[in-house]
Amino acid sequence: MRLRFAVTALVLLGCDPTPAAPTPAADSRAGAAKAEPTADAPTDAKQDETAANTKPKAAPTPLTREARAEYHQHLEQGRKLAKAQDWAKAIVELEAALAVIPGDDRALGELSWAAFSSGDHAKARSSAKAAVLAASNPKIKGASLYNLGRAEEALGELAAAKSAYEQSIAARPNEVVRKRLADLATRVPAIAEPLPCTKPSDATKVCECLRATLPADTFAPENQPAACELTATGVDGFSFARFATSPIGEENVVLIARGPEGWAVVAQLDYVYNPGAFGIYEEWELAAAKERTIGTHAVVEFTSHKTRSDSDMGVDEAESETTDRLIVCDRGVGRSLPRCPLQIVTSYEYERDRMGLAEDGDLAKDIQTPGLPIHKTSKIAVTIGEDGIAKLRAETGSVEPEQLGDRKLW
Repeated sequence: MRLRFAVTALVLLGCDPTPAAPTPAADSRAGAAKAEPTADAPTDAKQDETAANTKPKAAPTPLTREARAEYHQHLEQGRKLAKAQDWAKAIVELEAALAVIPGDDRALGELSWAAFSSGDHAKARSSAKAAVLAASNPKIKGASLYNLGRAEEALGELAAAKSAYEQSIAARPNEVVRKRLADLATRVPAIAEPLPCTKPSDATKVCECLRATLPADTFAPENQPAACELTATGVDGFSFARFATSPIGEENVVLIARGPEGWAVVAQLDYVYNPGAFGIYEEWELAAAKERTIGTHAVVEFTSHKTRSDSDMGVDEAESETTDRLIVCDRGVGRSLPRCPLQIVTSYEYERDRMGLAEDGDLAKDIQTPGLPIHKTSKIAVTIGEDGIAKLRAETGSVEPEQLGDRKLW
C-alpha cells in the first residue's frame, strides 16, 4: 500500500519563476478514556515496547548566530545556483544547509527540485517526501507535493504522481499544478485509495496483514518487524490498529470492525509522523467513541484528536496544529461489516509565532513569515437526521465551501 500523505493545513519551489517567501470543524471530546485491549482485539505484545507513540517529544535546540548565518548563506547560494541552473553545485549548497539544520523543510523542498532538474529522480522523490513530512506551511507543503509528483511521474509511478498533484492543489491552489494534473488525468483513471486488509480474518492476523501491505524493503532485515498495536475503542466490535509504515517515525491508524467472518479494516483514521528530531512532534488519540440509534440504524461515532508542533529553527518560528476528526459508521442490517460513509475534520486550529531564541539581526527577512502571530480556527457542526442525511454547517472560523452541505449516509 503506497502511503498517501494527509494534508491538514491549507514558493512553488519547482514551478514558480522566482522563489516565493513562505507564508503560512463539531463533536465533543468529553468523556474520552483510552480503551484497553480486549480479548477480541489483542495487542501485538511483541511490538508493545517499540510502538512509535512512546517516542519522547523533541525539544528545539537554539541555533548559534554563526550556525544560523551559515545556514542562510548555503540556502541563498543554493538558490542562486539553481536560478542559474547549475544544479550540481546547487545540490551541494542545499545539502550543506541541511547539514546545519537537518530536516529543514525549505532546504529539502528546494533540494528536491534541484535533484529533479539534475535528473536524479530518486533523490528528488526522497527529498520531496521528507519536505512534505516536515512542512505544514501551505506554500512549502504544496510546492513539495508538486515536486514529489514530478519525481513520481518521471519514475513511472503515474497514480502516485496524480495523488501528489491533487494534494498539492488542496494545500495551495496553483494553476501550474492544475495544468499538470489535467494532463496526467488523461492518462491515469480516477483511482480511489483502497483500504488495506478488508478481507475478514482472525484478530491476531490483522497486524500480520497490515505489515504485508508495506514494500518488502521498508524495514532492514536486521530490524524488528514494523511495530503494530491493536486497541479496543470501548464500542463492541470496533478496535483501531496503529502500525509503523517506515523506520523514520511514520504510522497509519486504521479502524477495524468485527463481522461474522472476523475482523477487517473499515476506515482510515489518521496518519502520524514522529521522527524524534527536527523539532517535529505529533500526538494522536481516539478521544471519543459512542453508539446511538438514529431511526432504524445503529450508528457509531468516533472522534479522534491530533496535535502537531513544528519548530522552524531557520527563521526562529514555531507552529502548532490541532485537528479533531469525526468518523461515522453504520452497522447496517444483514451486512457483514459496518460502513463508514462520513469522515470529516470538525475542528481545526493553527498557530504560528516567533520562538524568541534568536535576535532579529540573525534572521533572513526574505524567508520569515509575514503577519506573525498567525491564529486560524474553523469548526463544523454535524447533525444526522433519521433520514440518513448528515447536515454539515460552518460554526466558526473560515471553512471551505466543499466541506459543507448535506451528505446522504444511507
